[in-house]
Amino acid sequence: MIKRIEIESFCQATEDEKKVLEALENLIDAKFEKENVLGHYGNPIKIYRTEITKKKEIDNFLTFFNRIDRNILEPLEKRIDEKGRFYLRLDKQSLYSGDFVVDDGGDVHITIKIVSYPLRREKVIENAQKILGY
Repeated sequence: MIKRIEIESFCQATEDEKKVLEALENLIDAKFEKENVLGHYGNPIKIYRTEITKKKEIDNFLTFFNRIDRNILEPLEKRIDEKGRFYLRLDKQSLYSGDFVVDDGGDVHITIKIVSYPLRREKVIENAQKILGY
């Protein structure tokens, strides 16, 4: 079972904010909260975040997830931590074009909290394989 999905991305001062939002909308239809921060050199940065907790929205996200090439995500174990979180990054430029390119240095950060009882990494990996279609 998935408890929640967190998605976060950044919009640098040199980027078109509308295009960043369009890229995120290609990923999921959700309301993103915006936080304005300053970078190391005082440059303005916008951080967009959303948290998905409703079953229907999680199911919609999993429909998107099924479009990703599974071979890119293997080994699955490397993407799951001790607390049951599955980590994934996507390339924002590709996402804007409607392509879902996994990039470990990507600008769109996705964290999927996978539940298991008891909380053991091995059990989380087993649940992730079932939920994510491995």
